[in-house]
Amino acid sequence: MGKFLEEEADYLGTGHIPGLLFDLGPYPVAVTSAKQDQQVFGDVYAFTENSDLLSILDDYEGLGEVLETGVTFERKLMLVNLVNGHPLKAWVYLHTGYIDHMIPISSGDYLAHKKS
Repeated sequence: MGKFLEEEADYLGTGHIPGLLFDLGPYPVAVTSAKQDQQVFGDVYAFTENSDLLSILDDYEGLGEVLETGVTFERKLMLVNLVNGHPLKAWVYLHTGYIDHMIPISSGDYLAHKKS
């Protein structure tokens, strides 16, 4: 999906939202948090409103489906703070199920977590 995003959208940089990130093995899941010291980091892309990219991403993320793992996602418009300091509204995919059985990623950065 990364290569597809690079071809179909403009990369704006790394951003973060208040939240918690969990490792499910093949992929992470994020949930929101009211605590500002808990952050989830991810890549932020821009694309035109007329693009089919959002519906493609919804399908890719399994939006609204209950997966075999019990995971389900919602897409929410949130304030995302780019690492360079610029805030913007962006669509974020959030986990809507239970988190008690999941492994937390304390850094909030999935790629850094996978490297360690």
